[in-house]
Amino acid sequence: MIENVVRAAFPSVFIPFFLLSCTAHKGVPEGFQGVVEYEERVVAFEAAGRVERVGAVRGDVLTDGQEIARVDDSIATLVRDARVQDVNVAKADLAIVKAGSRNQDVAAQADELKAAIASEELQRKAHERISELTRTGSFAKAELDKADADLERAVAQRKAIASRLSALKQGARPEEISRAEVRVHQAEAALALEEARLRRSVLTAKGAGVVLDVLIKAGEFANVGAGALTVADTAHPFADVFVPEKDLAGIGVGKKAHVVIDQDARSLGAVVEHVSHTTEFTPKFVFSPEERAHLMVRVRIRIDDPEKRLHAGVPAFATIER
Repeated sequence: MIENVVRAAFPSVFIPFFLLSCTAHKGVPEGFQGVVEYEERVVAFEAAGRVERVGAVRGDVLTDGQEIARVDDSIATLVRDARVQDVNVAKADLAIVKAGSRNQDVAAQADELKAAIASEELQRKAHERISELTRTGSFAKAELDKADADLERAVAQRKAIASRLSALKQGARPEEISRAEVRVHQAEAALALEEARLRRSVLTAKGAGVVLDVLIKAGEFANVGAGALTVADTAHPFADVFVPEKDLAGIGVGKKAHVVIDQDARSLGAVVEHVSHTTEFTPKFVFSPEERAHLMVRVRIRIDDPEKRLHAGVPAFATIER
């Protein structure tokens, strides 16, 4: 009835409008509808500093491990070099402790011991003479006391030299070696820390991708966590399509799918990556027969697009194998 009224009122407009409407609907591909999107990630700095260079521009294809940007590392390099010297000193000290005493040191200490023994013997003979003279009354008691002290000093000196000679011959104690080894480990750990900090001055790509946007320029100051680039894997975009609840049977993760877009009728392979556990597009607590027909479930499909024909934002139409 409405059609007859429109035809009667606008006879010259109705037919072209009707044909245009049919043509528009005729070109829509079959399948569940969604929009192509990229899995974007922001590559951020791990060290603060003045940005020296940015080695990527919008549209560049990055490879895994490729240098993207670099911050000033002059201070970090100096600190690293100082830690290298600390390691060298600690290792040299450990080598000295493990090597023990040199033969020349042992020989010199042995000579000192011989001199101490001779001095002790001389003091002993002098003590005996003074003792005899003191008994006869030729020397005062004070002279004997001085001879006693000189003899005790000579004996103590001989024992001290003998102990040092024994220590030189035995070498370092196990505790001294362990302490020197710990110092080496501490120096090496400090060096490893500075080298790790120095490596973080260079920002590298973690995986392949295409640069979508550059967020920083050379000369700017970058803080830790500041974004440098936005990157995406444009060869594997995804699309969230909406499947009516009544058509959900047989659709699950891992199911194969095929995707087409308006600009290209060629089909692209895809696979179901996720099926939402909640429904959409309906009031939460209304489940009448009429409303249940509008229940939709979001299904994410991962598209294999090695030729990179797709663009983010274009409509996609997916058919899913059951």
